Amino acid sequence: MHLPKVFADADDESSVTTLFDQHQSAVLNLPFADESGQKQSIACLFSGIEEKRLIIELKERAPVFAAVSVEYNDALFLGEVISSKPGANGCWRAEVKVEQVLTGLQSLMNLRVQLLHEGVGASVESSISRVRV
Repeated sequence: MHLPKVFADADDESSVTTLFDQHQSAVLNLPFADESGQKQSIACLFSGIEEKRLIIELKERAPVFAAVSVEYNDALFLGEVISSKPGANGCWRAEVKVEQVLTGLQSLMNLRVQLLHEGVGASVESSISRVRV
């Protein structure tokens, strides 16, 4: 597949940079495994957000109606692929309907709540078991 070239030195093909090498790179994570049992992750290009739809460009077709996550710029977008159509330069343009966005800070706060809840639950259960004995 031919990727769109962004920068290239006329004398040196090794200096070619594609759109997938730029700072807009992201990762599409699929919920199912490949033939080897590994979780599937596809490199993609973050193109933007239109309303509650995340627009990405991929080297391969994204499975429509699949629940996915997209990692981009210290955020995790959770949603569903609602379309995947051929785009420019042999790439695929996919739209992900975003249901939730988790940032680094939000993830840490959620983990903190979970850990505090588990700690409180464990101490309450041990107090109850001591009372019953």
